[in-house]
Amino acid sequence: MKLFEHARAARGGLAVLMAVGSMLLAAPAFAQDPEEDGPAYPHIEFSEGARDGSVTDGPITARIVQEPMPAGADAVETPELTVSVDGKAVLRAKGAPSGLDEIAADAMIAEIDPANAGKEVYFSSYTGGAHCCSQAIVATETEAGWTGVEIGTFDGDGDYLRDVDGDGVAEIVTVDNRFLYAFDCYACSAAPLVVYAVRAGVRIDVTAEPRFLAEHRAWLAQLESDVDPENRWTSPGFVAGWVAAKARVGEGGAAMAALRSHWDSAADEGEETCLSGDDIDACPRKDRKLLKFPDRLALFLKRTGYPI
Repeated sequence: MKLFEHARAARGGLAVLMAVGSMLLAAPAFAQDPEEDGPAYPHIEFSEGARDGSVTDGPITARIVQEPMPAGADAVETPELTVSVDGKAVLRAKGAPSGLDEIAADAMIAEIDPANAGKEVYFSSYTGGAHCCSQAIVATETEAGWTGVEIGTFDGDGDYLRDVDGDGVAEIVTVDNRFLYAFDCYACSAAPLVVYAVRAGVRIDVTAEPRFLAEHRAWLAQLESDVDPENRWTSPGFVAGWVAAKARVGEGGAAMAALRSHWDSAADEGEETCLSGDDIDACPRKDRKLLKFPDRLALFLKRTGYPI
């Protein structure tokens, strides 16, 4: 189920929501390749008004049921995943309640965790809200049995599963949500890519692995081609994501230098910033300092692990 409108990505198949709105971009930035019809892996195709659906690939069946609403005015329906192998249920996992009348979830069967002999089930469910999110879980078999690996809750529609490097093993690809709202409004913010993998039942961050460098370069090119030139050096939300994307390809220092040379410091009144933490309200007075945007960004990038 697509809950957002996307445009084509620099490399097809990236179905996550790009948080750079029309005020910055000539068009929205991400999407499914137009030659593709939905996810690239076997997934559930719900009929209109359906309360459940399933998909089978080999011995594995993934079924999602929209649980009936419990008693109580604040209760909401919740999608539940059941994974079965050769007809026997091996795992159940609850998704996020969306508050919608229809199922806002999906399950795909794909090779995600190469530590075992079979495939895995990728389960995404939409949390609801104008600017949020999908919860992602991977069901995989470990030595201790089947387990649900929590990947996280991310901006977008949940279709994050892609084999980025073409090795036959799928990764979870989305954007670094820490950049959304960090320096500007949601629709004014850009963000670099993050890539997660599952190995032996554990989520690992593989974003910085050299095999994904081409993907980061393609994403950077997408950001640069879509930004409105008039906002190129005036939108802190865009520039923050752009500098971070440059850092992903080893050009963070040059990007920061370019920002400092183009930024209108005279018009930037600065913002009180906590030097010892993110929460300005809990910040000791001695650690508070008025910083202009380039310095606030440099501090943020250092805290979040982006080399500049």
